[in-house]
Amino acid sequence: MLVNSWCNALNEAISTSATVCVEDLYKGGHWATAKVILNDYPIDLWVLSAGLGLLHHKDNVVPYKATFAVGYDESIPLYSQEYVGKSFHRTWWKEITNRSIFKSKHPTSIVELMKKNKKDYYIICGSPDYINAIELDIINGLEYLVDAKKQLLIITSKKINDRLAAYFFKTNQNMAQWLKCNMLMLNISVAKYIVKEFTSKQLNDLNELSLSLLEELKELPEREVKKGIRRSPEEVKSFILKLMQQKPGISATHALREFRDAGNSFEEKRFRAEFKALMEAKP
Repeated sequence: MLVNSWCNALNEAISTSATVCVEDLYKGGHWATAKVILNDYPIDLWVLSAGLGLLHHKDNVVPYKATFAVGYDESIPLYSQEYVGKSFHRTWWKEITNRSIFKSKHPTSIVELMKKNKKDYYIICGSPDYINAIELDIINGLEYLVDAKKQLLIITSKKINDRLAAYFFKTNQNMAQWLKCNMLMLNISVAKYIVKEFTSKQLNDLNELSLSLLEELKELPEREVKKGIRRSPEEVKSFILKLMQQKPGISATHALREFRDAGNSFEEKRFRAEFKALMEAKP
């Protein structure tokens, strides 16, 4: 099975190759904000890794390419013939957490973490694809918390499993304008705000805080959505080529952001395909 060979290869690489601390592995605004939260507030930071399961920020790992987001070269497959929708992602998460090389060092699943730290508060923040993958792990951990309603908050932008609805903080575009961040950094920026409020005011109920915040945010003005100008494949190629000349190491994600920030519109999957083709054609 794919998951077996993946885990075996990664575990062997971690045991025998040069490793890097998780804190230094990830790049981008989302991770930079997570590190600011870690440095500024009395919290512990854990990572939901599609390649390695639940990681502590001090773990040493090898670089890898895997994501629960759909449509990338490194996306975890869906296996839609055997699994409905994205249910294989939940199987994948269970298997990689069970096979984690860090089992002897610390909890490698959310249920184990909650079982070990029953009184702690948990703010789980991620895209809908990641929350989908870990939802059963969270559900199984609820029974170990002293008062799950007060101790758990899940921050994401789309509806989640009904069994987790009581812990759900739904983010939206209006909040991005309020926090002065882009949509890619919205969930982690909301998490930062909640951690700041929760710790500075010495609160003890995440649910109460989230409800009062949602009530407050109802009054936010609607975010102005500027429609981008639809571009042809030729125009997209030209834009990407110019960008690659100006910034040789640019990633597809950052290229797409610059493209859209410049007032352009093109389907994301097609943009990424064009970017990949041009990257591979480079001499």
